[in-house]
Amino acid sequence: MHPSRGRIPFAPYGYQRDFLNAYAAPRRIIVKARQIGYSQVFALEALYAAIHEPEITILLVSRSQDLAVNLLRYCYLTHANLRNAPSLDKENESEMGLTNGSRIKSIPANRSTGRGFAARRVYLDEFAYADYADHIYQSIVPTLSQGGSLTIGSTPNGIGNLFHSLYESGDGFKKWSVPWHQCPAYYTDAERATDTPHDQAAWYKQERDAFTMRAWAAEYECSFAGSGGAVFRFVNERATATEQTHAIPGHNYAMGCDWAKTNDFTALAIVDMTTRELVALERFNQIDYAVQIGRLQGLYDRFKPIVIMAEQNSIGMPIIEQLWRLELPVQPFVTTNASKARIVEDLLLAFEQATIQVLNDPALISELHAFAVTKTATGLPQYGAPTGMHDDTIIALALAWHASHDLEYIK
Repeated sequence: MHPSRGRIPFAPYGYQRDFLNAYAAPRRIIVKARQIGYSQVFALEALYAAIHEPEITILLVSRSQDLAVNLLRYCYLTHANLRNAPSLDKENESEMGLTNGSRIKSIPANRSTGRGFAARRVYLDEFAYADYADHIYQSIVPTLSQGGSLTIGSTPNGIGNLFHSLYESGDGFKKWSVPWHQCPAYYTDAERATDTPHDQAAWYKQERDAFTMRAWAAEYECSFAGSGGAVFRFVNERATATEQTHAIPGHNYAMGCDWAKTNDFTALAIVDMTTRELVALERFNQIDYAVQIGRLQGLYDRFKPIVIMAEQNSIGMPIIEQLWRLELPVQPFVTTNASKARIVEDLLLAFEQATIQVLNDPALISELHAFAVTKTATGLPQYGAPTGMHDDTIIALALAWHASHDLEYIK
């Protein structure tokens, strides 16, 4: 299933052919770019094995239920176009059974994944991001004790996790690394034939600026080192903004507000839209709503921002309603994992592309250096402070930055 062309005959790329030619290898591990066709190849090979090796169990493990269902869907779509293949005697979202006695189970990663199965072939997809990776690996290896095969594939997720350790140590694995430019859909045969530099490829020039350095390293370059470490880059280099006490005539400003929750801090950030600098930052906690509103009103009076983007969640809405009664230009922002990722990634790009400068504020600099990202079960990024730390100044800055260059809020 091609994402834009629909059902097409399967003509493997070179790296897919190399992988399929290693069908008999007992251990294989691939660090790969996103969307280059490995998940489909896992499914196709699993179906091939089920057809040609009767009475075997094949296990496909994905990092979420949705991805597990989609992986088995590839098997169903391919099986429907085959001639003379064994027919199905079991067909649901998690298991395909063939009349030759073979079955393919596709399940999400969890702590007990693999226990109770005597699988001949196991495929672990996006394993670097699987919850309970150590538990899964310990459960899977005994299922292969009678001579089965194990295939692990993933984009990288930094250094030190089990996927990185298995790839680096070897441990009997046949290994591949397949970055984006090995895929003809991204780096065309014509570009390859003329030795076009990778950073001059049409797809690269179109897509690269949409990704942070970390995201690009993880998703497309197969870089373990680049995909881990700090989320925000060039923090010290961007900490050169000049603090302002009042608005500069002719300049426009935007404010971001992250309200305190439990033991957190309320943070208020002012971005000078003219110079693209963070020029004022306030952070405080353990004060009542009236004082918080007063602090915000005081900052507003000094800079007269054309938009105040304020978090709506939790205690935010009652404060926002009071600010509306004061006729302040407040735009509520509903914080979800997806919306938080959107504004944080906008800020990440600003740091990497040098389109923002921030104050050398100790709390902000500390938070920027410590800020971390994980992935949810569905593969979405989840940003936040490490346990015991805060990210309030980052979120206030991200809200102000988002408001400052998003025309939806600038009227």
